[in-house]
Amino acid sequence: DMMALRRDIPTDAGWPLTEPQEGLWYAQALDPANPVLNTGQYLELTGPLDRDALALAVARTIAEAPVLSLRFFDHPDGPRQALGLPPILGFIDLSAQPEAEAQALAQMRADSRRPLDLARDAAAASTLIALGPQRHFLYERLHHLAIDGFGMVLVTDRIAAHYAAILGEAPPPATFGPLSLAFEEDM
Repeated sequence: DMMALRRDIPTDAGWPLTEPQEGLWYAQALDPANPVLNTGQYLELTGPLDRDALALAVARTIAEAPVLSLRFFDHPDGPRQALGLPPILGFIDLSAQPEAEAQALAQMRADSRRPLDLARDAAAASTLIALGPQRHFLYERLHHLAIDGFGMVLVTDRIAAHYAAILGEAPPPATFGPLSLAFEEDM
């Protein structure tokens, strides 16, 4: 199932949206069933893959990028954002299915076209899809309220850096700066 598990609704007041986020929030509020602000991509991974190491690399990236755990909600003081539970890497094994690639593409397309409940759903979701023993897709879906295209590249690169470090092929990457730096820059 491509849909991330339902997560908590933030119970505190969170913090205000940045100016760019407010514009996106109101655009989404005008048409909440429209998934146009979902961004996504998949990477084709060929060759040997250590699934446990990849899962750990994704978990480390999520832990150091709290923006991936954001929830967005209405509040008497205006739209707010707060941290929710972090998303977890999903796994789908289509390796024994006929037309596994077509099935994977259809599932990713369906997920990216699914409107998110921004108060309950994590702003980000990642799924590893096995197409065969040496062929996988790593699918990433992020809501534009939480991250832009450049941010998506940073997240993907960070997963790769952690994966290489876990396998002992590279040193661990330097940590991302705190989320507060992004908010200070936009406020």
